[in-house]
Amino acid sequence: MKSKILRELSAKGMEILSEYEARNVLQEYGIPCPKEVMVSYQSGKKGEEYLSEMKKRDGWPGYPSFFKVISRDIKSATEANAIRRATSDVEAASSIDAIISNAKRYREDVNIEGILASEDVSTHETREMFIGSTVNEQFGHVISLGFGGVYVEVYKDVEFRVVPIKEPDVYSMIEHLRGRELLGAFRRIRPVDMKLLVDTVLKVSKMVEENPEIVELDINPLIVGPDRAVAVDALIRIQGK
Repeated sequence: MKSKILRELSAKGMEILSEYEARNVLQEYGIPCPKEVMVSYQSGKKGEEYLSEMKKRDGWPGYPSFFKVISRDIKSATEANAIRRATSDVEAASSIDAIISNAKRYREDVNIEGILASEDVSTHETREMFIGSTVNEQFGHVISLGFGGVYVEVYKDVEFRVVPIKEPDVYSMIEHLRGRELLGAFRRIRPVDMKLLVDTVLKVSKMVEENPEIVELDINPLIVGPDRAVAVDALIRIQGK
């Protein structure tokens, strides 16, 4: 099953998906994402106005939530300081004003598509992983799995396998991670549901196998825990025509 969203975006000449579009592609393949709502950006509009519009939409996640600027010009909302967490209406309205200002400061000609409110799905029991895919000249699509979040480039605890992969391959990837014990039980924290994690990696493998135009995919973080595996942030780049 090829992605309908990717087919439509490719026909329009798009190569880099917005974070919102990327998560919609993940959901086509049954990969859970946070409850979220996005409203279109309008110059001069205030944070409280965006918030009022969001709260009227289906999918409003409530609090706590993350508020982000959605733009193809911003690869990392964290780097651009275009994401903030809020736990109340007052915080949310102020956060929206701030992230818009920060995005414009990060890049003067930034094209802001919308403002996103996304449920905070992390708990004291969750861990941050990442799943990626790139294209190797010799082997084709390669899947990567490791510990994610802001420290992914520091720890460099990553395993790679060539697509397509099967369930035993994913368990082997996990077994070879140096930090694998963090996925088990410790200090009264329950272990990660390995089946949910493994199933998510297999779904990503299927996605890139069925959509070879995907030249880069990055899910970071993937929030995993005793009862969840949720793709919080996603980047997808497709080959242009």
